[in-house]
Amino acid sequence: MNTPKSGGHDARRAHAYALHIHLGLPIDDPLPSSVKFASVTGVDGPILEVAASKMAEDGQDCVIAVYPDEDTVTPDWYILLLRQPGGVMATKVNPAAIGPDEPLVLVAEDRQRQFAIGQSGAMEQVPLNATARRRRSQRRAAERIAASARALVPLCSGGPGPGDVFLDSRGSIVTMASLAA
Repeated sequence: MNTPKSGGHDARRAHAYALHIHLGLPIDDPLPSSVKFASVTGVDGPILEVAASKMAEDGQDCVIAVYPDEDTVTPDWYILLLRQPGGVMATKVNPAAIGPDEPLVLVAEDRQRQFAIGQSGAMEQVPLNATARRRRSQRRAAERIAASARALVPLCSGGPGPGDVFLDSRGSIVTMASLAA
């Protein structure tokens, strides 16, 4: 489990905030976002099932950063939990930069689907942009997120904050209410 006292926790929270910002979601929005950001060390079916059930129940989508161990501060990969009419879709995604001043998008691992924050502030599937499929655009996105995360780490100390979502190794969800809630 990610512990509030570890430096890794602060870096992971900074990474989540950086991704939040670069996807085009404001941090200080008075309305709670329908997209949550979580981190987990390792992931399996039961963890995803619990997280998907919680997101469906709460009416939210979730981007989960998956870390290989407790000490790593940069995720190996991401999972998007996206609400669908029949349930919640889970898909492995990578952030991608489609332009230097454009918000990042998420591209499915198979590079056949793209997701972005829509006008309503919700995550939605959008037409695939050829630029987002390129590995170079994914490297640029990772660089943008990492640079912002490094700048945000000093602001992310002191344990879980409002809106933080973490999953432990049993799939239990630890969350704190949003400031806007």
